[in-house]
Amino acid sequence: MFQTMTFLDYNLTPDNLAEWREKPLKQHFEESDVEPGFTQPLFVDSGGFKLMNSTTFGQPPEDGGSENDWGIYTNPESILKLQLDYGADIVATLDFPIPQNLNREEATERMEWSIDNAVECLQLLNDDEKLEEWDVDGTPSVYVAIHGHSYEDVNWYVSRFLDRAEELDEAFEGFALGSLVPLSNSPNVLVDIVQGARDAIPEERYDDIALHVFGISGRLCPLLSLLGVDTFDSSNYLKAARNKSFIHPETWRRTKLSDWDEGDCDCQACQDIYFDDMRHALLESDVSYKRIEGEHGKHYKSEYYAQIAHHNFELYSRQMQEVRDAIDDGELLEIVAEFAQGKNIVEKGLKRAQLHNPELREQLADIGYEELVAGPDAETFQTKLSGFLEGVEDTTREKRTISLKHGPNDFSILQQNSYQPPSEADVLLILPCSQEKPYSDSRTQQAVLSLLEEYRDRFHKISVSGLYGPVPEEFEEADPVMSYEYVLTTADDDQIELVANRLAQYLDQFGERFDHILAYTTSKAYRRAIDEAFTRYGRGEIYPSDPRALQLTEHFRSENIDEFVGRFTSSL
Repeated sequence: MFQTMTFLDYNLTPDNLAEWREKPLKQHFEESDVEPGFTQPLFVDSGGFKLMNSTTFGQPPEDGGSENDWGIYTNPESILKLQLDYGADIVATLDFPIPQNLNREEATERMEWSIDNAVECLQLLNDDEKLEEWDVDGTPSVYVAIHGHSYEDVNWYVSRFLDRAEELDEAFEGFALGSLVPLSNSPNVLVDIVQGARDAIPEERYDDIALHVFGISGRLCPLLSLLGVDTFDSSNYLKAARNKSFIHPETWRRTKLSDWDEGDCDCQACQDIYFDDMRHALLESDVSYKRIEGEHGKHYKSEYYAQIAHHNFELYSRQMQEVRDAIDDGELLEIVAEFAQGKNIVEKGLKRAQLHNPELREQLADIGYEELVAGPDAETFQTKLSGFLEGVEDTTREKRTISLKHGPNDFSILQQNSYQPPSEADVLLILPCSQEKPYSDSRTQQAVLSLLEEYRDRFHKISVSGLYGPVPEEFEEADPVMSYEYVLTTADDDQIELVANRLAQYLDQFGERFDHILAYTTSKAYRRAIDEAFTRYGRGEIYPSDPRALQLTEHFRSENIDEFVGRFTSSL
């Protein structure tokens, strides 16, 4: 399945969203100029990942929450109604994703909440009065979203849901595994999780209960199909194209347009590309939002990005067809084994799968792939697995654990009476926070800090946390800062106001100590908060001054960083 995004990604307003909800999405497309319209099944996720950190879309007023202009709340009824308004053929239940390294107590709590939501979703779809009230004509199939970071977690999750939903499975179609994208380069853990879900499904129901994985595509798909995964979705083909990268049909590595050999691919998309024009437009021209003259006519840059995405999508589609054909011909293991050769990550996953299913070792040997047969530790692994409570060694846990229960009052620099900025600093450097902790070690901050190393004594850095506001570098390893997980979004007006207010108060108290106040960010939400604080204080500059777009890719664009570094050095 190809993957789009949630309503929060399109900068919609509550009024815009209300217009989209007036009729099913397919009807919008049928009435547009797009031919032949939207005819494929529509699978609508719950948006749980986007809503996870939102301060706007909480519980409804009747459950102790606050009313919002969107009329959307993080509860099963509100989300299901939105999905039905979209005209979904398949829905995923409202889930509470589990970030990597979330502490055990909160992870278990979130799994329980997700199971409760799945059961309530099915109850709503079995409630004739509710469906009549909503004027629903036909109900969608339901995929229960599940999360977990180990074999045991997922196995328990699936088993517990099946026990609770025994009388509610009329609309229940299957399970959809989430929280997997960060594990795409950890094949052992990924295989354990998929196997944990499959092993929890009674054998007599294998053909009745589908298994979907969110966000996984490419080289791991044949292997996961062998393990019992039925459907996949991905936006990787778009993300690669946005970075001007073709996915190579042999190596599956992302290859930059500047290094791409057009003779490496014979897909239909590549046959339609004029590569000289594409290279000129995307690598040489500085024209934006206008057609660019090429040997074969005038084209927008967006057309070339779309062609790269088309190539990447064709590659995924071709692979899926090969998997379907191999299943029909009884040759899926041969396809997986062939694909594993020379691809270390797939080979690791295949060997991990043999530890769960020793029969694969014999089958691989029988078809001549002895080099892919797992080693002698398989017997030991099987013994461990049979002792279910001892479980499989969890390789995803790191020393740093996080909590989703932190709030704005768990840290505020304005309450740290002993804090004083260094007196020798000339510049106050303001950067957005990062998911990676401590902030200074993150890739996003290092993109700027690594170029300012020789001036380290001349600036004082603070990071703008979407939860806490300004965090001076001395406090980056404080427990509330190291263990929170939060992303500020443009929909969270109240939180943006809180961040802007705290930053303005910080500047009121310490701003006069600095000759220059310089910020660098391409995030729309963080930029809005910083700009508001600068306006209130009366001083401060935000860079890049004129970004092409307010998104993460612009943060790393060399011309944007060069502009900021140039301004920084000129201020000294």
